[in-house]
Amino acid sequence: MTAPLGGIRVVDLTSYIAGSYGAMMLADLGADVIKVEAIEGDSFRELPGFYGWNRGKRSLALNLKDPAGRAVVHRLAKDADVVMENMRPGVVERLGVDYETLRALNPRIIYSTVTAFGSDGPYKERPGFDPLLQAMGGLMALQGFGGPPQYLRIAPTDYYCAALACQAVLAALFVRERTGHGQRVQTSLLQAVLALQSGSVVNYPGREVVLRETPTYRLYQGGDGEWFFLAVGNQSFWMKLCKVIGREDLARDPRFGSWLSRRDHADALMPLLEEAFGSRPAAEWVEILTASDIPAALTRTLQQFMLDPAVQHHQMTVTYDHPELGALTLMGQPLRFSETQAPDAGPPPTLGQHTDEVLRQAGYADHEIADLRRRGVVAGKD
Repeated sequence: MTAPLGGIRVVDLTSYIAGSYGAMMLADLGADVIKVEAIEGDSFRELPGFYGWNRGKRSLALNLKDPAGRAVVHRLAKDADVVMENMRPGVVERLGVDYETLRALNPRIIYSTVTAFGSDGPYKERPGFDPLLQAMGGLMALQGFGGPPQYLRIAPTDYYCAALACQAVLAALFVRERTGHGQRVQTSLLQAVLALQSGSVVNYPGREVVLRETPTYRLYQGGDGEWFFLAVGNQSFWMKLCKVIGREDLARDPRFGSWLSRRDHADALMPLLEEAFGSRPAAEWVEILTASDIPAALTRTLQQFMLDPAVQHHQMTVTYDHPELGALTLMGQPLRFSETQAPDAGPPPTLGQHTDEVLRQAGYADHEIADLRRRGVVAGKD
């Protein structure tokens, strides 16, 4: 059984999250991803999250500022299918690993670029990270819901940008199958933070733009002080809710006859629901609501959720015997294929773990590798 991207080789020049996670998504699909790191390692290696963004890759520790290091990337690119980078605009050109240079060596190459604000435009020179785009793009204001802005700590812009980069690479590979030609594909954190809010960007004459509580789609506290989320998203769920809480009169009240009318009369409806939900512990309410086919869920930590039977059923974690960390538990593959499931890609690499292996596959003789190591062009396990 061949994995979806079996036989595809990716030269990964990325770091941080948006670049690294996008390349890892390709590794999860069976691609051979070679992570080209600085001699001192990826700047995020000191963070635990690094291991969750680089699973299943091979590591080549390389000094890209040395002409001999640049020559290594050129040799890898000649036989690669994809090159991915997320350096600031102009850096890849200075290093000699830009699209035009690599395309001259391999016209079939797919070259993925991820930036903060785009490769051109008024902000192209600015450094950018997920929280900055959250702030600029409205996510923090949206989560603050009219109060102080709220920082989303899971880096949604980074992760969605990574998914967009992966999507673009897959589409470009498909196009190449039809045309025989590679191309450059680009996205940015700026584009990702807007794409995340596609429903909110919608505008037309007379559209009402308000930040207002929807009483049937929000957090509530049970009588024990614990929180749960109520997601009554249509009229059928609303009718069921009224019956479950013993307030069928609310279903007949014209003020609450639709989603929009319930939102518009939130000040009247919310206290009634808060009073009802305060009569029992939150967990008991979730059990009652779920049994009545009304969407609701307790708020929990990620660590608590990882113990949930549904998570266990889908085998969403994998544990590796890592040479430096010991038992290393990571998120597993989130995709399932009926015919072409990729095998587990393996643990994240140690720095330079595959340097010699990658160089030998690229045609370097052992004495050449030893010379590169002696000159500080490459490093890692020998």
